[in-house]
Amino acid sequence: MKKESSIGGIVVGGQPDASDVGSGRFGTIVNCRPPEEEGNVTGDLVRGTGIAYTHIPFTADTLAKEHIDRMRDALRDARGTTLVHCNGGTRAAVAVAVVLAERAGQGAKDVRAALDAAGFDITGRPYERFIETYFK
Repeated sequence: MKKESSIGGIVVGGQPDASDVGSGRFGTIVNCRPPEEEGNVTGDLVRGTGIAYTHIPFTADTLAKEHIDRMRDALRDARGTTLVHCNGGTRAAVAVAVVLAERAGQGAKDVRAALDAAGFDITGRPYERFIETYFK
């Protein structure tokens, strides 16, 4: 995995490879990468492993409430250690931080704090506007 961190006990990171998937570490993997993104092979890697797999594709420009709704459901139904990933980790971290802040009755500043603590900088990216709008 290119980058890995944790937000609220959920592992967020970049594209996993075969050793990440085969390690037995993850019971659930949520993939935020659109199918057409180069190197998006998670579906193939998890096939036949028994790992619960959910695909919620979005980009910084397409992130919408429906993606957060689907992420909320995926995290609610997750079993075991959960990995939420994208290519580099940022969009996965944003979605997880939004769901966890919402669950805790928190807001946009708490999402930013969680992202900062996990090492994800969204300054000047579309995620900033999405988070502010989402919690209004």
